[in-house]
Amino acid sequence: MPLMQWNEHFATGIAIIDEQHRWLIDLVNAAAPVLALNYQRHHERIDDLLDQLVNYATFHFQTEDRLMHAYGIDARHETHHQESHANFAAEVARMRSRYQAGDAPTGGRLLTFLANWLIYHILGEDQALARQLHAIDGGLSPAEAFDRAQGDRRDPTHSALTQALIDAYTLMTEQNRNLMENNRELERHRHRLEELVEARTADLARALDAAEAANRARSSFIANMSHEIRTPMNAIVGITWALRQNIADPAQLARLDQVGEATQQLLAIINGLLDMARIESDQMTLAPLDFDPGKVLHEVLGAVADKAAAKGLHVTLDADGLPPLLRGDPVRLGQILGNYVSNAVKFTEKGSVAIRARRLPDDDGGIRLRFEVEDTGIGIAADALPRLFRPFEQGDASSTRRHGGAGLGLAISRRLSEMMGGRTGADSTPGKGSRFWLELPFEAAASPVDGSSPAADAAGDGDRETLQRIAALLADDDVRSITLWRECAGRLSPRLDRQLAPFEAALAAYDFAAAHALLRQAIDDDGAAGA
Repeated sequence: MPLMQWNEHFATGIAIIDEQHRWLIDLVNAAAPVLALNYQRHHERIDDLLDQLVNYATFHFQTEDRLMHAYGIDARHETHHQESHANFAAEVARMRSRYQAGDAPTGGRLLTFLANWLIYHILGEDQALARQLHAIDGGLSPAEAFDRAQGDRRDPTHSALTQALIDAYTLMTEQNRNLMENNRELERHRHRLEELVEARTADLARALDAAEAANRARSSFIANMSHEIRTPMNAIVGITWALRQNIADPAQLARLDQVGEATQQLLAIINGLLDMARIESDQMTLAPLDFDPGKVLHEVLGAVADKAAAKGLHVTLDADGLPPLLRGDPVRLGQILGNYVSNAVKFTEKGSVAIRARRLPDDDGGIRLRFEVEDTGIGIAADALPRLFRPFEQGDASSTRRHGGAGLGLAISRRLSEMMGGRTGADSTPGKGSRFWLELPFEAAASPVDGSSPAADAAGDGDRETLQRIAALLADDDVRSITLWRECAGRLSPRLDRQLAPFEAALAAYDFAAAHALLRQAIDDDGAAGA
């Protein structure tokens, strides 16, 4: 706020004098905030203020001297005027000297001097001079004009106004000090908050790093343990198959069937853990190729046909109108649909399981398919639906005890669908059944449709599955694969039999990498030759 406001009491009626007074008031008002805060920190501005005051006094007194000479003012006033100018210049010089010597007066002392001098000068000396000039213009002599002007001095008013200005300055100084203290306090709080934010950010970063490290360690542990468990499990599957070839006792065969079913269930869990670990570590990859979507659907149904028949379930497939050939990853598509259909059969005790597939309209001109698996099973509560696609979650915890499973299938299905640019979902009514759906984009097939399909392997589906198990064992460097290979070697097709010699040589040398490569080539050659 300004220390002084120009008003009619400051006016002298002499234009050039009033103009210079306005400039002086503006100068004092501009200097007041600096003096009220901490003017010792503003050396250059104080120097400039003192210079302007000296320049103003010199210029202003010269203006008044010219007026006094022009009017023939009384000599007594002229003498007093010269003394006032000398006193003002001397006081400014003393202040500058103290300031330069490091003994600067307080801001209040300097501002009080300015206010006193400004009031004394404007309301006192210059008002008296103006009254004399106006009186001379009115016909009085310079002596008469001087006497009349001295009688009209307003000393009480000057004192009251001076005190009011000092009080205003004191209040402004106190307010400024409070403001400065508040600002310093706010600055301290700001720095404290910045430190807290930095500390919390660092804590969160460390916690995030620790969580990511723990997640990587968990995924690595799961992958390693699953891999180590799957290797002997593959051997159990293969050896169980070999035992079945030499046992005729129905009771023993039933026990082997139970072993085989248990190992398949355990392998499914292990494979799920491996898939989830690969997905979470960004190691899961897609293998797009041209394929027949109808064939994938029939393979999915074939995998659950026996279980569905054993429960008396009516299984239907509606896939009319699908393109005969698409480009995508048939293995991952089959994995997702296999999870859906397997769950539908598992959780449905009576009724039906329906699989539907259709092409969706696509504004971009691409190919988008929707698959649905609907059952008449136990259904799922509405509050449990959002949890279904999370790892290790099931609609009802008790279902794990009744039906088995680790709760990974749907979580893997959702992650795989997202990797392929699709989406998954489900809706259900408890006691009436559920419907799981999948929407995926595909590309048009690069190769033409020729209507042919691969012929069955000469060794039969069971033999080919066994060969795949042996190949997995060889890839794991499992010595048990030697025994398993020799158990089933005599059952292989003649085309594969021709490659036994180099394969046996690789096994004898424990060169599992070479044996694995030879076996995979034999399987591929057998499939190609049988087509």
